[in-house]
Amino acid sequence: MAISRSYGDSFSKCKRMTDSTSNKTWGAFTPVMPSFIRLVVGVIVLVIVEAVVLGFPGISNNITGSTISVANIVVFMIGLIVCFIILKFGTQLANTVQDTYKNYKAWTPLLAFFFQIVAIGILYAVTSGIAAPYFNADPWAFPLIFLLIALIPTIKVVTSIVHALEGTSTAKHTQN
Repeated sequence: MAISRSYGDSFSKCKRMTDSTSNKTWGAFTPVMPSFIRLVVGVIVLVIVEAVVLGFPGISNNITGSTISVANIVVFMIGLIVCFIILKFGTQLANTVQDTYKNYKAWTPLLAFFFQIVAIGILYAVTSGIAAPYFNADPWAFPLIFLLIALIPTIKVVTSIVHALEGTSTAKHTQN
């Protein structure tokens, strides 16, 4: 009797856990899936559009009187849109995680930071084709610009995580 009762208790606990967390298709991830799906689908569609457009004949020819090609401009424009999608839906995903999973509230700025750094990296990659001819004299300047841009979210996320882990109200000691 004791064995079946403990088995029944374990089964009911397991059933309660699965009922409360998996009442929909994605289970515990249901709140974050719309943002994640928008992010992934948006990026995939734009990568496919870029691949199709770059397959057009003559698109890699330079513009008359310039060292920039139409392909460089197309890659820049599509990459810029991808950066905006990653920033919009990535931060939306981080906010959803923060609202849904209270245990991970202190670490969600790190998730937003990840998407910001990915967007900056993509922007660096798509801008290099257009900007490289202008930085021939000082090739170190172009990466330095993006390094300085990346420092802004880095400092923000470090201070945010430190404040979250320390607690927002730190006791100040006064001297008598």
